[in-house]
Amino acid sequence: MILLRHLPTAQEPRLYMALERTYLGYFKLLFFTIGTGLIAFRLQVIFLAIGEQHFAHLFEELHRLLIWPPIVLIFVVGFWFFADLHHIAKGITVPAKEIIDPRIYMAAERTFLAWVRTGIGLIAFGFVIEKFDFFLEQLSVMLHTKLSTGDGFSGMGIIFIVLGVSNLIIGGINFVRTVKKVDAGEYHVHKWLYALYGLILFSATAMLAFMIIRVSP
Repeated sequence: MILLRHLPTAQEPRLYMALERTYLGYFKLLFFTIGTGLIAFRLQVIFLAIGEQHFAHLFEELHRLLIWPPIVLIFVVGFWFFADLHHIAKGITVPAKEIIDPRIYMAAERTFLAWVRTGIGLIAFGFVIEKFDFFLEQLSVMLHTKLSTGDGFSGMGIIFIVLGVSNLIIGGINFVRTVKKVDAGEYHVHKWLYALYGLILFSATAMLAFMIIRVSP
């Protein structure tokens, strides 16, 4: 979207909702990448335990590659979102008769489903990360050795779960308020919801970064 600012714009509800869906996709991709990096670290522990140094080194590099660039990009993408939001706000105002339209309601449903998909995906990934530690405990018993990722890694899956639940709640509130505004023939973006979600998102990212730094050698 940031690359299309040379095109004319308007304060059109479907444009705002499309912007939401686009950036929700970006955030989901980035957090899934971080989660994959956390799992790569746990695989590194397994290969170290069984003496496969080559694979352990491979997953160590993969861990670093999948963790830090996405963490930085989350803040960059957040800045782009608010910049695009400001750009759309400078467009022409849409008449009320253009807002009370079945396509607007359908766009609101698609946007709500995007929030739900993102939330469920983050929750599922959080459970995978947490259960992987349980898998390491069982594997350590089978290999008669201690497989540990360090205390600092415990709880990272909880951050994904909390973030996913936040997506479901904020997405539901956003949908209800959007439908009420469209019924009234007006539409204004819920900036306070965006600000709240941004605060939760960036807090979760900062907590993950702090926990990773604390356990890094």
